[in-house]
Amino acid sequence: MKKVLITPLDWGLGHATRCIPIIHELLKRGCTVLIGGSGDSLLLLKNEFPDLTFFTLAAYSPVYSRSQSMIWKIVSQIPKFVEVIRKEHQQIQALIEKHKIDFIISDNRYGCWSPKIPSVFMTHQLNILMPDSLKWIEPLVRRVNKRLIKKFSTCWIPDYNEETLSLSGKLSQHNGTALHHVTHIGPLSRFRHANNIAPKYDLVCVFSGPEPQRNMFEEKVSEQLRSSGLRYFVIRGVYSSTNSCDENGAEFLNSEGLQTVISQSSLVIARSGYSTIMDLAVLGKKGILVPTPGQTEQEYLADRWKKKGVFYSVPQDCFNLRAVLEESKSYTGFLTVDRGASAGLSNALDELLKRR
Repeated sequence: MKKVLITPLDWGLGHATRCIPIIHELLKRGCTVLIGGSGDSLLLLKNEFPDLTFFTLAAYSPVYSRSQSMIWKIVSQIPKFVEVIRKEHQQIQALIEKHKIDFIISDNRYGCWSPKIPSVFMTHQLNILMPDSLKWIEPLVRRVNKRLIKKFSTCWIPDYNEETLSLSGKLSQHNGTALHHVTHIGPLSRFRHANNIAPKYDLVCVFSGPEPQRNMFEEKVSEQLRSSGLRYFVIRGVYSSTNSCDENGAEFLNSEGLQTVISQSSLVIARSGYSTIMDLAVLGKKGILVPTPGQTEQEYLADRWKKKGVFYSVPQDCFNLRAVLEESKSYTGFLTVDRGASAGLSNALDELLKRR
């Protein structure tokens, strides 16, 4: 029985949610799955898989600003992140020895690799985008990123290889500094497409992402929702010991509950994180994307899908509910749903598990 350690990054919940289908596939194959992580992403997986074994790893715990450019705030924390990578690498070596782990699958945790066993690095960001004022440093950032990824046995990209089908666009392109161990495994979502569900809500709002911007987003939208006359449901994306829930909202929902609510809605308002894009693609839902201010990846994805006529998007400080609902009517959402996307993951897991 193979032992596989899954280690999602703790920046938001998306890294954890896209590990859920991987965990299910490993369990189907009779593997023993262990999970290492920190923060809310670890709590989310404990809620989804209460019977699995969990380890707490060093936390990145990035701190964000209410007004300062996010990139500068992150740059100031680089020494802390380097130390976290060093610590988690030490922790991983100890876990491998103590628990006889056979494989590691790391979602964007750069220190979770070992020369002793096959180690997978999963990411959709081979190309990390910088704001306009720092475009000159992008080539260096990409070289460092790819050098760190090369420490792993292989790199999985949760997207299609074909440019015309790609959900992440230029974020996952790996020309330039070549990586020769890249495998595209197709989009990953914890959800499954369901047909012919009668709408219960006009819209569902998912307020996720880092504080304080998450709370600022919630306050701005909620105030407008209350006077809108719409049927709506709000997911606050906040973990607490008492998960408050009523007919109009919940602090958080597990995968089954969240899929039910989203499937019953006509429209979704959410951040434009890549995991959200994958979820909306699988569910075939229409949406309005509001990127986290200063987060270049989300700003790029929101702009990409707006230009394609799929999702309307708007900056957080310009959000006006009545206006965005009207504008969104001319956007299609994802018209086709690829139910065979999981074949890429299945093939990648088969190949990985044969390696030892």
